[in-house]
Amino acid sequence: MTDIFVSASLLARAAKRNGYAVPAKGLIFFGIRGLSPDRPFENTFAQSQPAHFSAYDFRHMRCTLGQWNVDSGEVALFPGSTVPSLPNITNAKARGGSGTNLLMPGRFEHERGTHKAGKQSGHRAFREASFQPVWRTADNLDYDLQDRLDFGSSSGDFVWDNIHCAYYDNPETGYSSAGCQVVCGLPQSPARGMAPETGPWRAFIDSAYGTKQSRFVYLLFTAEELSSLDKVDDTVLKQVVRFGSSGALAKKVQQALVKQGHLQGTPDGVFGRLSLMALVDFQKRQFGAGAADGVCGEISAAALGVDLPTIANAGTAPIPAGPAEQATSGNPDLPDETDLAPDVLTMLLVALGLQPPTGTPAGPATPAGQATGSAQRAGTSTAGQAAASPPADGGRANFERAQEIVREFEGGYSDDPKDPGGATNFGITFRTLAAWRGKPVTKADVANMSYQEAKEIYFSQYWSKSSCGAMPGPLALAVYNVAVHAGLGTAATYLQKALNRNGSAVAVDGGIGGETLGAIPAAPLADVISSVIDLYDAKLRAHPNYEHFKKGFNRRVNKLRLETERWLEEDGEQTLPIPMPKLGEEGDPVVTDKVSEFIQALLAALQPGATTTTTPAITTPAITTISTTPAAGAGTTVAAAASLAVLLRQLAQGLGGNPVVLPPDSAATNVLTPVNGALGQWLGKLLDGRKSALGIIGVLASALLAPAATGAGAGAATTSPLGELIPLIGSIPGLAPILMPVSLALTAWGLLGKIDKYVRAVKQ
Repeated sequence: MTDIFVSASLLARAAKRNGYAVPAKGLIFFGIRGLSPDRPFENTFAQSQPAHFSAYDFRHMRCTLGQWNVDSGEVALFPGSTVPSLPNITNAKARGGSGTNLLMPGRFEHERGTHKAGKQSGHRAFREASFQPVWRTADNLDYDLQDRLDFGSSSGDFVWDNIHCAYYDNPETGYSSAGCQVVCGLPQSPARGMAPETGPWRAFIDSAYGTKQSRFVYLLFTAEELSSLDKVDDTVLKQVVRFGSSGALAKKVQQALVKQGHLQGTPDGVFGRLSLMALVDFQKRQFGAGAADGVCGEISAAALGVDLPTIANAGTAPIPAGPAEQATSGNPDLPDETDLAPDVLTMLLVALGLQPPTGTPAGPATPAGQATGSAQRAGTSTAGQAAASPPADGGRANFERAQEIVREFEGGYSDDPKDPGGATNFGITFRTLAAWRGKPVTKADVANMSYQEAKEIYFSQYWSKSSCGAMPGPLALAVYNVAVHAGLGTAATYLQKALNRNGSAVAVDGGIGGETLGAIPAAPLADVISSVIDLYDAKLRAHPNYEHFKKGFNRRVNKLRLETERWLEEDGEQTLPIPMPKLGEEGDPVVTDKVSEFIQALLAALQPGATTTTTPAITTPAITTISTTPAAGAGTTVAAAASLAVLLRQLAQGLGGNPVVLPPDSAATNVLTPVNGALGQWLGKLLDGRKSALGIIGVLASALLAPAATGAGAGAATTSPLGELIPLIGSIPGLAPILMPVSLALTAWGLLGKIDKYVRAVKQ
């Protein structure tokens, strides 16, 4: 799980690369965007701490805040967030972006103080004590370089982004931030009756308040930057200049900006607000708004005529002699989530699917006009359901979401001798970078490539060339991942094979054109996605160095399944996730047995007058629940059968559309598990993969043969596809009472066989 070890030496190298002035003693705060601690609740100091890449989603705490003890050379990590929370972003978007922001990486200062002074949620924290440049979004619910970078009206115009508690003590349940840097935990506040702080926040604040230090430098990094530093030698990686840099190199960049006419005044070697404004203005004019990241890296430096030294040859930033720009009094705090009126906050949480409406079970409601179950998956026309149309922006919003997930897979710089791609950074190989730039590149060029350039390569050369912008987002994620990891041709082939496995008849030619795209709306979306991932998984298992890359490969496939399922659910697609294995005392996977719950749901659905509603739970694996409400007339049995078909389809897909698929050449494909081979090899192979289907058909037939299906209901039942079979089956005396238990047993046997296969695959 560990992707990187955070240590004082790594942080010192990162500070040197950016030209950050750090104190010679005391505590330094730091944040790492897109990195989570491996041990979130072990907040003690050590020489190094393990952490892993984590794509932030503005819903959960997916970042790290930390403390660096310069005197002892030790660090402590705390789970938290360096990005604002989704309810705040939604609220701000409606106001043109005001009130919520994303802090730019850089060097800042904070001092002891009270967050939300005089309010019920107010608590001791760390107040902003230096100017902070931030992004504001008004076009969508994320942040990119197309969004407005807010420089304020002066260096004393503070946004009051403080360091405070998250108001939640579980990283998986949520957090409160309008742009502040937050640490997991609850505050000591009037709202809590002044009860002591809880969680990692308590350790964070006790550590800092337990010293005589009242002012703290805060360094904000990204996971990609630290990964590059962790993989590349100081003699290769070059220094950069950005907000908070100081020293000789910062002065050279200022001089170049003065020469270009973008900066006024005398360069002083402190790259602050005016210098950043000048650099961004220069980048916009030179490269366009999409490349104006406010970082003077190799490309910007070359355009300015500045030579960037390697870290090994970089000068040391001056040690600060005193506080930086002082906080001005009288500036009000910007609204935080905790300041929103309770009814407004509830409305936002409900609208975002983060909280169920009052009086309804937990779970996202199906939007009005959307079909559920097989009709929606198959893309068939139903009343009130419109076919999805390709986004007008080439799927840029979907790309940003997919890229955050792929970024977690690809990591930072790597030059593994067992990787045929050679030197890569953010997943971009040196060959791809050379083709993009139109000239030969070195490993140093790859190591110094900016993430923004990597994103543009991904969008142009992989996302767009795979026609992902014309696909539904969840499918685009699966196809895009294959394109990035295995090539454009492979991604196209897998999509075409997946479509053909699910009822289409498209040419498998390795190119995604009109025929392939035209087949997508008519195919069962969840099944197509699952098939693409199955093909991709089989390819990874066939890799000649699979054992070397096994851990990363399996993590990538599992994450891909999870994220596509989550995206499908958000788009109205109802799915049952495969049960996650739990580790027993001996470390063996143990799958939660849901068979009895499924059977109970089946029995409830078959009661006279039953109708079904699907309400997947948010915090636990979704189980289709049954509510029995009387329905009069002929539609009763038909409604029960139609609703039951939704549940049965989910069961037939192997507990959530994730069937276990072994590599085609695997010897295990012809080996029966103990459950499936209980009646011998011949009968076992005859029924293997068919028991669930036979049991389901039997259960449905039993339901239609029940007394409730006679009379008015029977007439309606004969209009169903099974209607013609009812007279024939019904002519056998006493068949229904016998068929029901046999069918249920066969269904349960089939489900147990699927679980057995799943456990077998997990153990391999």
